[in-house]
Amino acid sequence: MSARAANEFAFVNARIRGLKAQLLTVGDYERLMQAKDYDEFLKVLMATPYGPVVSRADPSHTPYPETLALILAQHFSETVDSLTRTLTGRVRGLTESYLRLLLAESIKSIVRGVHVGLEQEEILRFAVPASPEEEQVFRGLAEAGSVDRLIDLLPYTDLRVALLTRLPAFEQYDSTAPLEVALEEWGLRSIEEALERFSATARKPIISLMERRVVLRNLLTVLRAMRMQLGEDIVRLSLIRFTSSSDSVSRSMLGRANWREVFARLEQTRYREIASRLARTYGDGENLADVELAIEDHLAQRTRLLLMAFPFHPGTVFGFFGLKYYEIRNIRSIAVGVERGESPATIRQMITMV
Repeated sequence: MSARAANEFAFVNARIRGLKAQLLTVGDYERLMQAKDYDEFLKVLMATPYGPVVSRADPSHTPYPETLALILAQHFSETVDSLTRTLTGRVRGLTESYLRLLLAESIKSIVRGVHVGLEQEEILRFAVPASPEEEQVFRGLAEAGSVDRLIDLLPYTDLRVALLTRLPAFEQYDSTAPLEVALEEWGLRSIEEALERFSATARKPIISLMERRVVLRNLLTVLRAMRMQLGEDIVRLSLIRFTSSSDSVSRSMLGRANWREVFARLEQTRYREIASRLARTYGDGENLADVELAIEDHLAQRTRLLLMAFPFHPGTVFGFFGLKYYEIRNIRSIAVGVERGESPATIRQMITMV
């Protein structure tokens, strides 16, 4: 089995080792955070592997944080797409499913924009196509004029059906949350289906990480709902469904009298360690932003573990995509912090080191 895995994953493993070598170092992050102003931040960034990325996208202007965020998001999508095009077989199927997860995120942004009546170009600023074909799809969706019409225009039959089942809830609560959950679940199902081609041992670390991410995101949903005093019906519709295991844990957090009971319930599951840590974090000031940062830090460390195991397995691909995602998010956070004049100590609390 080891020889077979080595034969199948040798190429992708070599590619990912090369791409991983281009990730920013702790020293790079420190130099970016220590920049005295945004212009100096950009000079430091241009000296990293992101220099050519920014130059190609904006050769004659200074991309301020909002524009830089879009450039980086496009680069991330292109990185996944470029790697996918060099692969074959079931490994390519896995990377293609990850692209579907990115596609779902862009469609979420378009749904929100159409719902609140933004202009087409404003809507498209927050959607990141992975190909010219996707760009044309996004333009058509942004012109839909209504969420109902947008769903009708989707060229993905299974996604259209999933959204139609949540349309009554969207109309009842005048909230895109049920539709966004359907999009998230569609992306997760794509990855789950791609993983079915691998052995139970090979897919277990990835499924376990995805389950953890879903449960902790649902935890945030429950806590926000408590603060906003939302009814249980809309909260239930806002929970992401994935595996029977994650669904059971997520549902068990509903109907609790206060946040302490929510964390106490989570502490009775296999997420006991992180639940206790998050309970202490939230108890210090009941700040959901602090909890969200702690969750991302926890998930980032779990993602990193995928790249530390035996190298010839699908987790290598998934782990690299995760680390690249955190790097993109870190650069965006540092850019915003420097532009606002925040101290390096404050910015350091906004990023996730892996």
